[in-house]
Amino acid sequence: MTARRSRRSAAYAALAVSMAGALALTGCSGNSKSKQSAKKSSSKSSKSSSKSKKKKIIGGGAAAGAGAGAAAGSRSARACGPGMFRFEIYSHAPNDHVVIKAVNTSSTRSCLVYNHPLIRFGGAKDPLPLLKDSNVMGGDVETVAPKGTVWASIPTATAAQKGSGKKTYATVEFSGSDLNGSPKGPPQRVDFPNAPVAVGASQVTYWQKTLNRAESYTKPKG
Repeated sequence: MTARRSRRSAAYAALAVSMAGALALTGCSGNSKSKQSAKKSSSKSSKSSSKSKKKKIIGGGAAAGAGAGAAAGSRSARACGPGMFRFEIYSHAPNDHVVIKAVNTSSTRSCLVYNHPLIRFGGAKDPLPLLKDSNVMGGDVETVAPKGTVWASIPTATAAQKGSGKKTYATVEFSGSDLNGSPKGPPQRVDFPNAPVAVGASQVTYWQKTLNRAESYTKPKG
């Protein structure tokens, strides 16, 4: 009896050891799998974060690039030259002033006009002088958009269509950014044989964005 009990005890002990080993291996395997899973999850998270950062950087770069492009566009606007403009010069009701209309004929390019038009009637040696203080409502420079228009006005002592010394043509140039600087030529000739005008010893306003603004300096008050 004693020998049988001893053998049984030994068998139980061996079984217990075997089961403990199996459990230990299972636990190790589970820990290993969970560690691998954690590593994969961490790797995915870092990749996702990296992609997110890249997207943000690209988005910021694109926005910055667009802003820089717009800024560069405004900085690249050049002084207007008469060759890209169409001019009209005519007496305007009630015929006490003459209007100069300049239209940018370009469909793609903006440009800058400075100060006032350099206008000579009938081959005069010198252009009309500037009408002082005619830039109260605007600056000394105007941006003319593609197909855009700027205006200037010339007051006359008598009705422009009834005064003496009527002229049948004029030449127009743009002044440089400095009033004493070189004009932006070449001069453009504007003929008006069907409606000659007389301006006499007059002056011309700064370029203005609108006709109303240009006329406000030369229409009779009251």
